[in-house]
Amino acid sequence: MEKLAALRLSAAILLLGFVASYRPVFAQNSPSLDYYLPKANYSPAIPTPASYLGWEPGEWHVSHDQLVGYMRELARTSERVALQEYGRSHEGRPLLCLFITDASNHARLEEIKTVRGQLADPSQSGKLDVKSLPAVNYMGYSIHGNEASGSNAALLVAYHLAAAQSTEVEQLLRNTVILLDPCFNPDGLQRFSSWVNSRRSLHGSADPAGDEFNEPWPRGRYNHYWFDLNRDWLVAQQPESGGRVALFQAWRPNVLTDHHEMGSNATFFFQPGIPSRVHPLTPAQNQGLTAKIATYHARLLSEHRVLFYTKESYDDFYYGKGSTYPDVQGSIGILFEQASSRGSAQETDNGLLTFPYSIKNQVLASLSTLKAVDEMRVELNEYLRDFYKTAIETARKDEVKGYLFADNRDLPGRELLNLLVRHRIEVRNLAGKAVVEGRTYETGNAFWVPCEQAQYRLVKAIFERRTNFQDSVFYDISAWTLPDAFGVDWAAVKSKDFDPRWVSQQAGVGLTSRYGVSRMATPAYAYVVGAVGYELPMVLSQLLKEGIRVRVAMKPFEVGGRRFAAGSLVVSAEKQPLDEDSLLRRMNELGSVLPVFPVANGLASDGPDLGSSNFPAVRQPKVLMLTGEGITPESAGEIWHLLDTRYALPVTMVNTERFSELNLLKYNVVVLPSGTYSKGVFSDKIRDFASNGGTVVAVGAALRWLKSTGLVGLEFRNATYDQPARRPYDMVGDDRGARRMAGSIFEAELDLTHPVCFGYESSRLPMFLSDTLFVETTKNPYATPAVFTANPLLAGYIHPKQQPLVAQSAAVTVGSLGRGRVVCFAGNPNFRAFWYGTNRMFANAIFFGNLVSGEAAERK
Repeated sequence: MEKLAALRLSAAILLLGFVASYRPVFAQNSPSLDYYLPKANYSPAIPTPASYLGWEPGEWHVSHDQLVGYMRELARTSERVALQEYGRSHEGRPLLCLFITDASNHARLEEIKTVRGQLADPSQSGKLDVKSLPAVNYMGYSIHGNEASGSNAALLVAYHLAAAQSTEVEQLLRNTVILLDPCFNPDGLQRFSSWVNSRRSLHGSADPAGDEFNEPWPRGRYNHYWFDLNRDWLVAQQPESGGRVALFQAWRPNVLTDHHEMGSNATFFFQPGIPSRVHPLTPAQNQGLTAKIATYHARLLSEHRVLFYTKESYDDFYYGKGSTYPDVQGSIGILFEQASSRGSAQETDNGLLTFPYSIKNQVLASLSTLKAVDEMRVELNEYLRDFYKTAIETARKDEVKGYLFADNRDLPGRELLNLLVRHRIEVRNLAGKAVVEGRTYETGNAFWVPCEQAQYRLVKAIFERRTNFQDSVFYDISAWTLPDAFGVDWAAVKSKDFDPRWVSQQAGVGLTSRYGVSRMATPAYAYVVGAVGYELPMVLSQLLKEGIRVRVAMKPFEVGGRRFAAGSLVVSAEKQPLDEDSLLRRMNELGSVLPVFPVANGLASDGPDLGSSNFPAVRQPKVLMLTGEGITPESAGEIWHLLDTRYALPVTMVNTERFSELNLLKYNVVVLPSGTYSKGVFSDKIRDFASNGGTVVAVGAALRWLKSTGLVGLEFRNATYDQPARRPYDMVGDDRGARRMAGSIFEAELDLTHPVCFGYESSRLPMFLSDTLFVETTKNPYATPAVFTANPLLAGYIHPKQQPLVAQSAAVTVGSLGRGRVVCFAGNPNFRAFWYGTNRMFANAIFFGNLVSGEAAERK
């Protein structure tokens, strides 16, 4: 037994020796801390990243669990570091923020946070001595999970701040409170690190064609539901963003850094970006301070012989990005972009690009930012204070006094209210009925957002409809008017129309009862859920999953003295899986979500009786959605997120590579997200599916594929551009960019009698287009349920040659294939999860698409 134990011990030692000696080829000469960090004495009481991980940063890609473990260890061992878990990702991973400062600041951290709020409050900021206040520096890494040099650099930056024993660091920590978020996107980082680590070799190849550098769809850029979190700061529809925005609003940082990666053949970018593409609401001083901070980056990167550039490629327009969200709130947002190795080491136009080199540059940019904020502390605090003071002064000169919006009864209105409150925007209840431009806003069901408040500039950014721009090229969308996106009734109120008696004098917002429908006491002949209500598809999904038979009204009707619109749901007591008392209890439960009305008699006083064929049964959707290469991950993710989290509707996601093998008999809806599809690969399968009664729902660029395969009879409108005789060579990029429509808002007219438009009360609806895909209206006069108006542009940029093509083009069409229907959305009805206004149309296509009459569908 002793010999056996000895043999096992020897084997274990050998195994440990092998593991310790295992180094990928590019890590055999792996850098030490001296490669990354300035020379200093480091406290031996603080563990180095290598002592915790077992390898030096850059040898492997850190996984999120390893990153979290090390940050917790720093908080445990260093008095300079406190750790807050501010949320969880969709996959349950912790979202962490380290608060790094000296011991004296830690002792009064809550006091400092309170003072930060006062600094942003013009009624209190004048009493503060800004010269004595510490600065706040919010540093965030790898919001795109496959841009991993950021999070790997966070290991080193956090260690340096926790352990370095130098006069410079000690002064920095006295003058600054650092909020360090080591990973903005835990789920994406975990996905990417698992892929790249699993494909690393002892003797690796730097060939960019290798699997290590080419992760599979949807890639680690995105979060769990395939959202780009760097477009979500303003709208905060994802839990990762909601937590970050709460931190930002609580601490009002002077600077927020956002560490990214870009194409492997690039160098290093830091802001300022393109001067002509700064949002007009951003003060010029913001760009001046950004340029001053840039001199610190330039100095340090130059000392380390790092190539870099500024004022190109990237802009500061859309306020939903991490580097622009701060700009409209008295802070300085700074974007860093490092050429990406996408693995251990990759051959590029600039030579061999290694992962350690990428990490080092992110560390250098972090250190230069820390130094800048320390030395510019007073100037940055004065700017933040003055930003909010001038906001009030500018608001008083604005002809718009504020904004009204409704409605408290429906989820989008409540979500818009929550968004405003999340951003510390003042909102008031109405104290009296307001009438503006012929529209009435009722007390208890509408809200007032005054312009004259500290967050004036952010209020304008949220509510304005901008159509004039200095530049015609945009890095991201050019319009995002949120009340339009949320689909609420709203109005900008000018001074001449404003009556102060409308507005409640009580601060804060009180919500009234949504519907005021009482509980039903006795079983009924039938129960009706009105057509209007964002949550109706969720209610319908739940009822159908429970086996409850539900019918939908194809025409308006009146029963029991109450009128109901087409699209209302009817649950009769007859032939249900529940007895009458159980069904009554279930209907009362639904009443907490949407109002449910009992009906005692099936005879309608107007419109069809409840037993009419105008009340067809709704089939339970069995949804399949195509995913994989060629399909836009964001489009697929938006659909998945909508159906899963808001409508409780299961969706089977199938990669296009496996689609040909699939038996479609168990599905009745196929969803085609926007993207490019292989021509002819599975068009016959889609044709057979629809011909047998299936519904196809297609979005955006998928319409091009449907047309190319002959599955639909769509026609597109194409712009003809003037060809100038001669243009300067350096205008090629701008001229091409001006023809790109990154994202604008257009007004559509709805056919409220059509099943795709059930549940809408207004025939005018803002819709979002982010592609130059302009669809002709159908030859069948009934098959275009939504068409853009004659002057449709509400907000955003569109090339002058393209604007006439949108006018009176089709927003939604319905085609026919055999017994099936093909519902086509020219735009994106689910854009980034905040376009609530058109979500219901998409849901209607899924639930009611098969009910559209063949006489009202366009035939090929």
